[in-house]
Amino acid sequence: MSFDLPDARSGWKAQRLKDGFILQKEFPKTEDNRRKGAAVIQVVGPFADPPGSFDKGFDTVVGLIKGMPAEDVTTKSNGTTINGHRIRHEYRCCGRLNELSAGQRVVGLASQGKQAFFALLDLQLRGDAQDSAEADFAALVRSLKLEESDRPFELVPKAGDGGLDGVYTHLETGLRPNAFGGVDFYSDSNVTVFDPSGLFTTEMPADGDLSAHCREKPRDCGIYALKGGGLFSLENEIEMRAVDDDFGTLAAETKPFKRSGKDLVIGEADYALVPPFPEGTPFEGRWRSFFASSGTTATSSGGVSSERIVTLGRDGSFRRTGSTGVMSSNEIGGSRVGFASGGERPAESGRYRVKNYTLELVGDDGTTERHSIFAPDKGSDSLLVIDGSNYLKQE
Repeated sequence: MSFDLPDARSGWKAQRLKDGFILQKEFPKTEDNRRKGAAVIQVVGPFADPPGSFDKGFDTVVGLIKGMPAEDVTTKSNGTTINGHRIRHEYRCCGRLNELSAGQRVVGLASQGKQAFFALLDLQLRGDAQDSAEADFAALVRSLKLEESDRPFELVPKAGDGGLDGVYTHLETGLRPNAFGGVDFYSDSNVTVFDPSGLFTTEMPADGDLSAHCREKPRDCGIYALKGGGLFSLENEIEMRAVDDDFGTLAAETKPFKRSGKDLVIGEADYALVPPFPEGTPFEGRWRSFFASSGTTATSSGGVSSERIVTLGRDGSFRRTGSTGVMSSNEIGGSRVGFASGGERPAESGRYRVKNYTLELVGDDGTTERHSIFAPDKGSDSLLVIDGSNYLKQE
């Protein structure tokens, strides 16, 4: 098997072992890490793959770090890779090793004839240091070629995939717990972009290039295929293989499917086709996006709010303003201590241009931004979804 090691300049020190490979890296103290931290990556294998041995081998690698098997699994995934190999992943946190906080991430892969395992042990890591170690570990796993015929990780549809073309949205509403012990109502205009080739994404590409978006952010994307049907019937199922984690796990889900005019019904959800904006489409008005979350527990209460306002003129001008606020209150030793803060976002202005599903803003200072944009209500601009956030038009 083969895999790509992190750049030597990144600080990882590599050492070959009898049954694999080990890499170690130290991290200095930072504001996030009050103590020095370290990370260790261990590669074990490849081994022959007798039937039924993969899960046993996975548990053996978990047990290499004393005490870790007793920790709760906080994150896990199971599926296949783009090469059709089985992949399993689990993360355990937060153990103690020599008075240091520790987390363990284990990934196992198995082809028809081989299996290999990867483990990341992080010691006293938080914030940017942990993100860096996790990113290097994930890149190493994604680069694995367990068999000579394996190709590098990239979402490439095969013959028979695809069959749809367009941007579709469906409304999802409900209640969900928040960080303050309360419950928030949400109403999201979720989007799915289908490419005829078989690629799909659940986030609008800001520049309209779906293939480039999926290369940069594969976890937004996946591969789909229409199933069923025949000589005298239409497809009645859709298989969607989404990228489930940073290791390239493809999790497959098959749902009922049917066409309803230009729209779709997937599972029990209605997906409405969203037409693109003609180039140079003008807007006139003021749109507001507002979010608030709050809650109360026996000893604390808190809340946060955010408001963003964009004004678009028919002459091609734009103006943006906004504000944020946060408050908290905690009971300590019979006394209640409170905190509140807020701020106004400096006003920004310039020129805008709309084309298809892209909103381009050119500021008075010359800076250029590109954002995704669509209108989920057909024939109306009362609601604009910009970068996934709902903006309601103000009267």
